Amino acid sequence: MTRTHIEYDLSFATPAFIGDAAQQGQWRTPPLKALIRQWWRVVKAPQVRFSVEGPDGLRAAENSLFGSASDNYGEQSHQSLVRLRLKEWAVGQLANSAWPRQEIAKISLGKPGQGIRADLYLGFGPITPASTKKGLAEHVRLAIDPKQRNKLSVFFARTATESQIDEVRQAIRLASWFGGIGSRSRNGWGSVTLQGDTIPRLPTSPNELADYCQPFRGCFGADRDWPHAIGKDERGPLVWVGRKDGVPFRNWREAVFFLATLRRDIRAAAKHFGRNEDISANQLIAYPVTKANNRRWGNDERIAGSLRLKVVETGQGLVPVALHLPCAVPRILFDKLSSSDQQWINRHQIDIWAAVHQNIGKMMNRLGAPK
Repeated sequence: MTRTHIEYDLSFATPAFIGDAAQQGQWRTPPLKALIRQWWRVVKAPQVRFSVEGPDGLRAAENSLFGSASDNYGEQSHQSLVRLRLKEWAVGQLANSAWPRQEIAKISLGKPGQGIRADLYLGFGPITPASTKKGLAEHVRLAIDPKQRNKLSVFFARTATESQIDEVRQAIRLASWFGGIGSRSRNGWGSVTLQGDTIPRLPTSPNELADYCQPFRGCFGADRDWPHAIGKDERGPLVWVGRKDGVPFRNWREAVFFLATLRRDIRAAAKHFGRNEDISANQLIAYPVTKANNRRWGNDERIAGSLRLKVVETGQGLVPVALHLPCAVPRILFDKLSSSDQQWINRHQIDIWAAVHQNIGKMMNRLGAPK
């Protein structure tokens, strides 16, 4: 008999900046459902040969499962076959006044006097200085504390097929391994932990990810400008688990310092490739970039980072995780660039990302590599 109800223990390994209507931290189901949908696309994409549009494409399959208000591809509007319910809707318990500033070390930015606390470097936005009469006073948005716990119930409509239910279960497993929600979640904040339904804390071997991987050098085509697969190279999935010495972190402050250092060094590795007219290597990793504006894109455009940073609670401590979901520059932004900048991207993007992968490998262990 098909299971139509699955429960998970839900927590975060790092503080989660999940905004309600007032941009204050509170348990909410919409960002969790969005996270599941993101990873469901990675699960489903190979089945539809990475085709997005059309009656047999990804969008039609997503509408069928998660609901749609339109009648695209001849389908009637209908509700989602997947519903989420949280046991608690409590607000976050980590307020600005309780933020552990004194426990978080600074990272160096290469010049004397340019150190910055690791949490500010990774979390600018929810963690930001604010002007006061006395100068600059730092402010941190209300966050969900990693000590808080909740339960997530996932319900499936009786019309959901076994294959649809299995796809969602796979997506939830990937979300638990690699996902985060809330502001700056791709930098490691709001690292989700979902326990239940026989989900191990981490993948035990690269083979568990084989169905979700694609050769990273082929992931930059014009029709692949969305995170459609975990990249892989000749050594396997582009997934790194744990720092080189294998020792887990004792708390999230230590883990955030490590991720901030990793992100800084990744940026430095890309910076060596320089820039062309309006495009720079760091803008390919994520956009916008502080002090490196692109006049063709302006201040309002965004490129979400395809490199994801995560912290996982293993039971013995906290472990950093990094993975790459390579994809092309969004077509709408690529088309705004000059022909020279477009050619520069096509010539250099694979080498830029290869340098980033090499840099991560200096600090972390590749999934499946012998210790």
